[in-house]
Amino acid sequence: MAVSSGGNAVTLKQMNKTEILQTLLQHAPLTKTEIASLAKITFATVSNLLTELESDGLIRELGFADSHGGRKPLLYGINPSAYSFLGVDVQIERIICILADFEGKVLDSCSTEFDVELGPRVAVQKIRELAEQLLTLTNTSIERIAGIGVSTPGPIDEVNGVILSPPNMPGWKNVPFRAMVQQEFQVETYLEKDANAAAFGETRFGAGQGIQNLIYIMADIGIGGGIIFHGNIYRGFLNGAGEIGHMLMETKGPRCNCGNSGCLEAVASGSAIEKLLSGHIDSPGLHQVLREETTDAFAHEILSRAGRYLGLAISNVANLLNPEMIVLGGSLVMNSETYFLSAQTAARQHILPEFANRIRIERAKLNDFSGAIGAAMIAFHKNFAG
Repeated sequence: MAVSSGGNAVTLKQMNKTEILQTLLQHAPLTKTEIASLAKITFATVSNLLTELESDGLIRELGFADSHGGRKPLLYGINPSAYSFLGVDVQIERIICILADFEGKVLDSCSTEFDVELGPRVAVQKIRELAEQLLTLTNTSIERIAGIGVSTPGPIDEVNGVILSPPNMPGWKNVPFRAMVQQEFQVETYLEKDANAAAFGETRFGAGQGIQNLIYIMADIGIGGGIIFHGNIYRGFLNGAGEIGHMLMETKGPRCNCGNSGCLEAVASGSAIEKLLSGHIDSPGLHQVLREETTDAFAHEILSRAGRYLGLAISNVANLLNPEMIVLGGSLVMNSETYFLSAQTAARQHILPEFANRIRIERAKLNDFSGAIGAAMIAFHKNFAG
């Protein structure tokens, strides 16, 4: 490949290093030949860059591969102790933090309840407290953290690290959250929409490992979506791709927090379910509703109906984008069998027959940690993509 300038050569070299690291992260142990094949980089380039990466302490030799004759080839893998990454998932009602090593293995995790109405400054303080707990638990120094990935509800400005105007987070309009976290820790920080981070996490270590085209849908207090296209996050023109929660479901439906009416979020989210049950259950918080699922017929029906709405939305997305897999996560999906099965059944009924049984619809495998793990892996990717 011809390169016209020194700057471009440096960029290409860094891109190739990142590709090698990503390949080892997902497939190690590998020989040089296997790395070259999977990463689609020439053997000579791989050989030279492996020497540099090993010298930098980012990879290590793992022994020898079997050989049917001749010299046994060396096997390479990530050096897990090279650096760590902090992954943070700021949710409506809590904050989750994980610390991952350079291989992506979660070293430990912790969380705390959080009320978004307390505002972004309190959120940063909570993140600091959780991070200090993790550093103590894992005996890790802050100097070993190469990057911090932060996942928050959208919409966000990913380029500038700004939380724009999340419908379920009053008082969080135009918040420069990336800069706030980076200033607190003095560590390179990256901001990502929660569903995008979760989608990225599931493709790396969850239900979607090895899947190139995937849609992640998070059904919680609100509903959001993330799209993985050819292995990368698809953001759309204005960084707003994946807002499935604001797909129109009823032309004269209930008012949504976004200001429109009849959105999926207004009929199928946790907040919508809480409103529907407010006169029926004494304390209709989402956790209480989920506990009543098997003993209260009305709660069961509300969850089933909400799940059907989600299933219809899934079928629309599946018919439009034809992904390999749709992963469903969030507290509603993970904790309500009624909601999940209702959504899955309705989706299968309305996806085109040719695809209905071939597009996989599965629960997230990383459970509550999809967003935090995905955020940490995004920090890894961006940190070493340059």
